[in-house]
Amino acid sequence: MERPDFAAAIARLNAIPRLTYGHYPTPLEELPRLRAALGAAAPRLFVKRDDYTGPGFGGNKVRKLEYVLAQAQADGADVAITIGGEKSNHARVTAAMCARLGLRCVLVLNAAATGHAGWEPASLATDKFYGAETYRVTSRDERRSTMAALAEGFRATGKRVVEIPLGASIPLGALGFARAVAEVQAQLDAPVTHIFHSSSSGGTQAGLVAGCQLFGLNAQVIGVSADDPAEAIAAEVAAIIAGVGEMLGVSLSNEATVLDQYVGPGYGVDSPESVAALELTARTEGLLLDPVYSAKAMAGLLDWIWQGKLTAEDTVLFWHTGGQLALFYGPEA
Repeated sequence: MERPDFAAAIARLNAIPRLTYGHYPTPLEELPRLRAALGAAAPRLFVKRDDYTGPGFGGNKVRKLEYVLAQAQADGADVAITIGGEKSNHARVTAAMCARLGLRCVLVLNAAATGHAGWEPASLATDKFYGAETYRVTSRDERRSTMAALAEGFRATGKRVVEIPLGASIPLGALGFARAVAEVQAQLDAPVTHIFHSSSSGGTQAGLVAGCQLFGLNAQVIGVSADDPAEAIAAEVAAIIAGVGEMLGVSLSNEATVLDQYVGPGYGVDSPESVAALELTARTEGLLLDPVYSAKAMAGLLDWIWQGKLTAEDTVLFWHTGGQLALFYGPEA
């Protein structure tokens, strides 16, 4: 691949409308005490704090929704509908950003994999504060069909509706993470060899892979699955990268590395490794991960260090995608 033209890449991204609701650059922090706890052979470790992006308690969805909701606004949308689980970071951030836009927000949510009788997830409570309307379904499989039926109903009454796929993981949303690579590159004081993060609906990973190519960051982007098989996520990531290339008028490699051996018992269910990763990171660095996504991604990173796949010669960036509210519950209303 030819040497990337940084200015040209930024210009392409700037030509596409986006909201400016996030707080950037998010902090980049080194993790020396975690590295010391892992031994002399451990790589240099950094964390990109996208749990500090802002709206809806932050997280990786803000960067994606800045593009997706800007398009919805340009299209004159009256209603935004999206899907997720009761603990969904995407649903919560969508609700917060829609409130700021004055856009009616409808959420189609399925029950969390784990819960506490008489208590509701903190994210669900915040959805209500932001004024979102919630429709409950019994399974993940029902979400898309329910969203489509609701959208059809709204359109029948003359409303303009935007249907936002799970995680805003479409090429337009992935542009937020292509841009994020330029942001982090300006913060780094050493070449990064690997970027670890949690991957599920694929938009974050697609944006990071595309951004590394656009801005010449020679790092291996490794997505750690929180739910689906690696092959399925990698295929989704590849399709989104292809869409990003089409939008920007550039040719991009769409190869994606996804690890699925750290899912544990299932989506949203703790594993011994994810709990240990969460506790170690909190106790060495005062850094709190979330149980659904980033704790499992950290479990994968730690395992690679213990297996010797990452060494003191490497520099690893862990991308914190937010979501700590998934740790908390409140009494049902």
